[in-house]
Amino acid sequence: MKHSVLKLVSLILVISILASLTAYGFSVAHAETADGGKGAVETIMTAGTTQAFSDETVPEEDVKTILQAGLAAESAINQQPWYFVAITNKDVMAEIAGSGGGFGGGSRPADPPSGDRPSAPQGGSMPGAPQGGSMSSAPQSGGSAKASLGDSPLAIVVYMNEKTSSPNPSFDCGLAVQNMYIAAASLGYGAKIISSPTRTLNGANHDQICEKLGVDPALTAVAVLLIGKPASDVDGVSGTTTRTGLEDKTSIIG
Repeated sequence: MKHSVLKLVSLILVISILASLTAYGFSVAHAETADGGKGAVETIMTAGTTQAFSDETVPEEDVKTILQAGLAAESAINQQPWYFVAITNKDVMAEIAGSGGGFGGGSRPADPPSGDRPSAPQGGSMPGAPQGGSMSSAPQSGGSAKASLGDSPLAIVVYMNEKTSSPNPSFDCGLAVQNMYIAAASLGYGAKIISSPTRTLNGANHDQICEKLGVDPALTAVAVLLIGKPASDVDGVSGTTTRTGLEDKTSIIG
């Protein structure tokens, strides 16, 4: 009888300890969320296009985390047809942008189309809601700012290898860009995906730029990702673009 009582007391004690540990673990997880951590879905739904950046540098550890997120993207036949160049040197950014006088020049016939939005999907906001979100406390005053290469403390140039066995290398690179975009947003940074610098990157001085960046000249630039903390003194996040609702752009077949 005495032995049975001791076993029962021991069992109750073990259950109490496990319950306390479980409750503690829940509290810690809840505290981390309360401190500002975002889940993946919330990050995707609220990460807008940052149009103005502060001068605050991006630590190397965060740069590597963002790059690793790109490398973790899905890839057809695991061909990984990408190469990323992270640039923090503003002089190099200026040269690529064509404002530094170092590269400039014409373009090759195979240049990607110009514009600030590549085919890679961009982070957006909830359907029907203005693009932007909670990453920046900047006032939404009309979205007059429009960031370009050289305006952010970090720029990641995404190159594509068209000679792999991937059936659609540009799509694979788009997935990598989106991964890095979401990783940056998850770390508290603003980001913007642009493609206009590819006119210079793939232009007449393509090989010269590749040599400077340590890139195989057989590769083609497909996008540039601007990353940094959103500016607080101007409208740092675009508030002008809306997303079409589910009823207009999706179908659910039961």
